[in-house]
Amino acid sequence: MVQIGVLLPVSMQKAIFSETSRKEMEAIAAVRWNETDEQLTEEQACQFLQGCEVSVGSWKTPKPSRAILEACPEIKLWEHAAGSVKAFFSDELQGKDIMIASCAPAIGRTVAEMVLGEMIIGLRRIIPNAQSNRTERRAPVPNKLYLAAATIGIIGASQVGRYFLQLVRPFGPRVLLYDPYITHEAAAELGAAKVDSLLELCAQCDAITMHTPMTESTRHMMGAKEFQTMKDDAVFINSSRGGCIDEQALIAELQKGRLFAFLDVSDPEPADMDNPIRTLPNVIYTSHLAGGQSYHIGNQVVEDLKAYLSGQKPKMVVTWDMLDRLA
Repeated sequence: MVQIGVLLPVSMQKAIFSETSRKEMEAIAAVRWNETDEQLTEEQACQFLQGCEVSVGSWKTPKPSRAILEACPEIKLWEHAAGSVKAFFSDELQGKDIMIASCAPAIGRTVAEMVLGEMIIGLRRIIPNAQSNRTERRAPVPNKLYLAAATIGIIGASQVGRYFLQLVRPFGPRVLLYDPYITHEAAAELGAAKVDSLLELCAQCDAITMHTPMTESTRHMMGAKEFQTMKDDAVFINSSRGGCIDEQALIAELQKGRLFAFLDVSDPEPADMDNPIRTLPNVIYTSHLAGGQSYHIGNQVVEDLKAYLSGQKPKMVVTWDMLDRLA
């Protein structure tokens, strides 16, 4: 039976693997669980993974380093029960016969869920109305919108962007998508109309949500021109990476009172204590809450292991040629 080593500390195991997913794993393989609530060191991981064909790691666990791969040559699959695996792809991994799989699709589901909630709250002007009701008898705001009456924009047909499209489609909004890597036909199949200009998307949308990876080409892709082009009272949501936007340019428009923003990320992260996004009334700044640990991740780990053991590929195998398009 294939040996699987789960590096995650006990508390993280409980947050990611339900009892059902644990039992499913143990039914298909010989699972070796980290029985401590401590992160293993690289040296400890070398011992722990002896004889394992599959390693399951996550946030802050050891990565597939040269030391681990040389000490444990049987490892053929490194399943990352988290998102980004870019840091794994160093010279230490060159030429190694190992498959790297990411659970970014599972994380995408929880991010998309939070974004949907923020978009509904933002379009309906719930937060400004509630703030005003603390000091006055405030009538409902006249410029509120609901999804079916709104034009919404998605920047990036990433894992999260695609999950968000699935969630928002039943509400019936007009959806515009900006992503240079997708065709008009593929966008239409997802339920969106592709636009070739980011400025065009900004000019037309009542709410915009950002789902791009942080790369050289996406750094500050939402800048002064883009934020200035957005409609008055438009909602902007960023749950991708803080560096994808020019934060100062956004702050300038927020200080005018023109926009409302939900920011789950910042640049740097966390934001400095004197950063206006912490105090402006038209910003909700949260501490990278959208993704994180969930049973969705554990469920994907089980699905990926079943696929691997049956000779198929896990859901998201990451290769060198994909790195310039991934977070």
